[in-house]
Amino acid sequence: MFVRILPPEVRSRIAAGEVVESPADVVKELIENSLDAKATRVEVEISKGGKRFISVRDNGTGIHPEDIDKVFLEGATSKLGSERDLLSIESYGFRGEALHSIASVSRLLIRSRYFQEVEGWSVYVEGGKLLSKEKVGMPVGTEVQVRDLFFNLPARRRFLKREDTERNRIAELVKEYALANPNVHFRLFSNGREVMNLPPGDPRERFTGVFGFRPEEVFDEREGIKVKAFTVRNVNRGKIYLFVNGRPIRNRSLKDFLRKVLGYKTLAVVFLDLPSFLVDVNVHPKKREVRFLKEKSVLGVIREALSTGREAVPESMIAQETETYSTELKVVGQLKDTIVVAEIGDYLYFFDQHLLAERIDYEKTGSEELACRGAIKAGRKLSKEEMEGLIRNWRKLQNPHVCPHGRPIYYRVHLKDIYEKLGRAF
Repeated sequence: MFVRILPPEVRSRIAAGEVVESPADVVKELIENSLDAKATRVEVEISKGGKRFISVRDNGTGIHPEDIDKVFLEGATSKLGSERDLLSIESYGFRGEALHSIASVSRLLIRSRYFQEVEGWSVYVEGGKLLSKEKVGMPVGTEVQVRDLFFNLPARRRFLKREDTERNRIAELVKEYALANPNVHFRLFSNGREVMNLPPGDPRERFTGVFGFRPEEVFDEREGIKVKAFTVRNVNRGKIYLFVNGRPIRNRSLKDFLRKVLGYKTLAVVFLDLPSFLVDVNVHPKKREVRFLKEKSVLGVIREALSTGREAVPESMIAQETETYSTELKVVGQLKDTIVVAEIGDYLYFFDQHLLAERIDYEKTGSEELACRGAIKAGRKLSKEEMEGLIRNWRKLQNPHVCPHGRPIYYRVHLKDIYEKLGRAF
């Protein structure tokens, strides 16, 4: 007889490994619980990269007193009632595995006050076993403290990364959820020091608060799929943050597709909103992967939207009636017989003439090799008429941002930035 049924405590620890492999996984699950509880403030505190201590506090609706000693049980969830609900998932969490998995491999303290109660409750769980439950005074909301992650699995603890690495993973994760939820105030503390403080604001303000850049905003809607992207082009190190129905996704093939469309030197935050029945988020316990129904059709819509989508104008600019936006084209000249300089509206554009010509030819022929071979080369002097012709054709392109290989076609500077550098009002 070779087949045996593993005892519950062993199965529990194996299952925990699918959901929790690092401190960042713990933080992810706890932040998602806070957001599902309608929190408008989430504070994360860690020590030693989260290996020693993790705390996530929120001002959400809290946990009902009758549920406080059930939330860490296997399969415990308030977000699904039947199998049918899996077809239209709206919440971050739904699998009923997060707190159970965390509790199985740590020393866990949960303090929570339900919004209709005058006091809260506290439970302490160690290695999955409830050790205490008592009343506690606290504001409405929930705090979860996780100590000594993998204390009962020393082999797995040895596989954790260095403190700096684990801390950076957590910081990156907090950024992701902050980008997806700009109306929520996020704070992050590490070893007693505040390292991130992002007050609530609109999505554009949140992008600037996280990255320090003022982004372009593009939006479009086609066939029931909404695409919104905040982009900064020509950065030293491009990166794409992808969200599907508000959920951060790390899908390598989809991000490679987006890099081809947006360019490899683009910092972008891309939000895709589509009917829930077109998306399966129940692919992996960590809910990081998604599967699309009619994937080719979805990708085609995304490509068109990001290539030709309209640039959004902030409401503050619309309100300034005296300020008008002109798209008049004025060729300034050519640098080193390679870069075409043009003034378009309130921006100064620097076009790589070869990459621009290559993109124009590619959209005519559909062949990267033919487009590259036949395009205007760098180092060729162009007449003013040739430069104007290139830019007129650029305005008609399906994707005016990158060459067929993903390199940026242009770099632009707002004239206001130049004026400010010279001490003048724009």
